[in-house]
Amino acid sequence: MADNKSFMKSLQAYEKIRDMILSGFKLPGTRLVLSELETELGIGRGPIREALMRLDRSGLVKNIPYKGAIVAAPPTQKEVLHIYDLRADLEAKLAVAAIDNLTDADFLKLEELHAMMEELPQNHYQLDRQFHYVILNAAKLPHLCNIAQALVQSVESVLNIYRREKDHCVKFNKQHQAILDALKNKDPEAVKTTFEVNIRSGLEIIKDTYSKLLNVPFE
Repeated sequence: MADNKSFMKSLQAYEKIRDMILSGFKLPGTRLVLSELETELGIGRGPIREALMRLDRSGLVKNIPYKGAIVAAPPTQKEVLHIYDLRADLEAKLAVAAIDNLTDADFLKLEELHAMMEELPQNHYQLDRQFHYVILNAAKLPHLCNIAQALVQSVESVLNIYRREKDHCVKFNKQHQAILDALKNKDPEAVKTTFEVNIRSGLEIIKDTYSKLLNVPFE
């Protein structure tokens, strides 16, 4: 019970600091001082420290030696749109290239990841990325795979600003099943289409989330 209470306070701190950053209340370059955040949020330092570590992993905050936590500059809306265009094109091509390389062990792993995502766990996003990576890695085009991974990492802060709601997870799970079916049928056009749909669905949720958090349209 105590661990759960600590987790909820950390999550609360994470969401409040995240919203301060995305709304412009805490600008890029701003130092996030524990004592000040404790006063502003009314939350203890322990949960705030955990929240800052999570924000660092998401890319919204950078922990710099001798300076502490600093607000990082997230990608602009225009950058996010361009990055998603590149992702949809590159990942779809890698998925098509993977069709003839996927092994029984790969399909077993994909089925396992899909079954775990069907349970709608809190780490749905991380499982989603693993699902994609198994497919992209099977293309056996490591330099392009690294570029695809770098594109994801460049928008990691945006991908982590929202918690996946149940309906989001259900939608992605159906899309993952469609991807699996297309791969098993060795249908290049279906693989390309299902991959592009899945990636662009993620973008639509991000656009909607940004608009709600900032109270301005994502264009």
